[in-house]
Amino acid sequence: MNEDDLARRIVARLDQQLGNLPDGVTARLAGARMRAMQTRSPQPAPLRLGFSYWITGHRRLLGVALPALFILLAAGTVFFLRGEATHDPFDVETALLADELPIHAYTDPGFDAWLRHTSYEREQ
Repeated sequence: MNEDDLARRIVARLDQQLGNLPDGVTARLAGARMRAMQTRSPQPAPLRLGFSYWITGHRRLLGVALPALFILLAAGTVFFLRGEATHDPFDVETALLADELPIHAYTDPGFDAWLRHTSYEREQ
């Protein structure tokens, strides 16, 4: 016999003896049951595992932590991508001075456009 069978047998025995109780006792029991049902607060499901159990007890914290996590993730992505696109001016100047270009190439107006175009191709 398991617990469910035992509970059913107890309920059946109590229901059988309910008719033998005086009317005053039955009314008091009914009133107590109604008061208990009115004050009873709903309970979460008894079986919750892992993260879902943690979320149930920490809804307010989750409401703050989840947006903060997304903001940090977005900021980290922007920082990471921005860091790749920029070059240190010192490194660019050093590379230009170390290269064997004639001096008039630096004064040529199209040189800057060519330099931007070739550095863009190298990145891809």
